[in-house]
Amino acid sequence: MKRNRIAARARRTLRCLAASLVAAACLLAFAGQVRAAEMRQGWWLQVKEAACAKGPKVLLGDIALPQGEMSQEVWREMAQRPLWSAPERAGNQTALSRERLLALLRHHAQDLADACALPAQLVVQRGGSVVSAADIERRVVGYLTERSAELGGELEIKDIHVPSAIFLGNGRDRLELIAGGPLKPGRINLLFEVRGSDGKVLRRYAASAFANVWRALPCALRPLNRLQPVDLANIQFKRKNLAHNQNAWDGTGGPWRMVRSIGVDQAITMSDIEPVPVIARGDKVRLVFEGQNLRLNVKVEALADGGVGQAIEVRNLQSKRKILATVRDSSTVVVR
Repeated sequence: MKRNRIAARARRTLRCLAASLVAAACLLAFAGQVRAAEMRQGWWLQVKEAACAKGPKVLLGDIALPQGEMSQEVWREMAQRPLWSAPERAGNQTALSRERLLALLRHHAQDLADACALPAQLVVQRGGSVVSAADIERRVVGYLTERSAELGGELEIKDIHVPSAIFLGNGRDRLELIAGGPLKPGRINLLFEVRGSDGKVLRRYAASAFANVWRALPCALRPLNRLQPVDLANIQFKRKNLAHNQNAWDGTGGPWRMVRSIGVDQAITMSDIEPVPVIARGDKVRLVFEGQNLRLNVKVEALADGGVGQAIEVRNLQSKRKILATVRDSSTVVVR
């Protein structure tokens, strides 16, 4: 009986000891969380998507940028902290997923791992330099802004697509931006070229941006019907986006007439209008034949509308023969 009481007392002691150990472990974990929370309060480290390691070891300053309240002196010291081994050769790269990156940080910098904001992937290159996505985007905006006059109006740049990063092999490489085609409102395709010291293209990267270009365009004040002369009394200028009104008429030239009908407030494009013909279909005009030693004049009927310099088909009123002639003026067509 006494032996049973001793055994029961021992079991209770063991349970209390186990509970104390669990409580201690929880307390230590909680203390670690508190320290991490305190460390993140006021500052944290933003890990880049692309970075270059200058030496055999990747340093914290190579891959991260301080955010929030941290003195430059503290960061200078922290930035020199070595982490894992860099790629062996200059120009070689290593891609690390978020999970792999977190594991490496917990192994090499456990006290800082919880204070790091991680990207989906980090690419590390040995040597060289890297141009970040933000810098690439700024180059696109600057390039298009400098050429805003060529686009013909008030420029608004949206929906920019650029590479996440561009790596340069060394200080002699240069990055150039060129247009992938003619600059015009709407989607603009661009091309980044990495050139070596000899001028040869080493790599190319595609980019693009959408350019809204705003300008006052002539719009229909009332419905305009097909073949109706374009009268300025039926037009008002409104601010429109050239990206959605390609080949817009600028309101000059003419006289014009409508090729197709358009509705109120619709911008008029060059495909909506055509010059008012000098000769209209059905007009009776003079056909002049100009040979080397011969000149003839006959009456013909125009079988199509035509402006000066245009070729139209005409019909001889006597022989009924059809001939292709060039419009000289409102009463004359010419065959040579």
